Amino acid sequence: MARKHLTFLILLTACAAFAQQNGRFATLKSQAFDYFDRGQYDKVAGKLEEIWEQDHSDLKVGEYLAMGYIYGDKDLAKAQPIMKEVLAKGGQATFLIQHSHEKLGFLNGDTLNNYCSGKMSIVPGKVSFIADDGMHSATFTGAALKTLRLQGSGPGRLEIKSEGKNYTFRVKSETHAEAAFLLELVQQNLR
Repeated sequence: MARKHLTFLILLTACAAFAQQNGRFATLKSQAFDYFDRGQYDKVAGKLEEIWEQDHSDLKVGEYLAMGYIYGDKDLAKAQPIMKEVLAKGGQATFLIQHSHEKLGFLNGDTLNNYCSGKMSIVPGKVSFIADDGMHSATFTGAALKTLRLQGSGPGRLEIKSEGKNYTFRVKSETHAEAAFLLELVQQNLR
């Protein structure tokens, strides 16, 4: 009888510790997503690293941790393996992007004067640009994609041609490395 009580107490203690950790993780995730939404990217990774170290099953944690590394820590190398893992498990990799509305924006120097900001998300078989204003969003599938290339007119620029439309995008970091990695992930996931 005493052995059953001891087993029950151990099980109850383990359940309580698990629930407490899950509650703390939920708080950390909520704080990280709130920081991200407010543009405080430098605070995102610090909130999500412990969760990701413990468990790689929450793909949203991996997605935002990678963005925290890119835009907060300015460390693309730390983000790359996480993005690849998240994509391999069926999640999405997301980049902060500016979409140029200028027809000949690449001829007007490097400044994008008429643009909208948003997120470009890659999932197996599809790439989507979701504009913050909701008006200039676009989705690309492998079959519809005609051209995808880095654009030489400015750092971090890429061009997508899809079914008669041309799109010019620039990654938030304005670096060639981030744009090249985004291009690599698109090519790997739209086959």
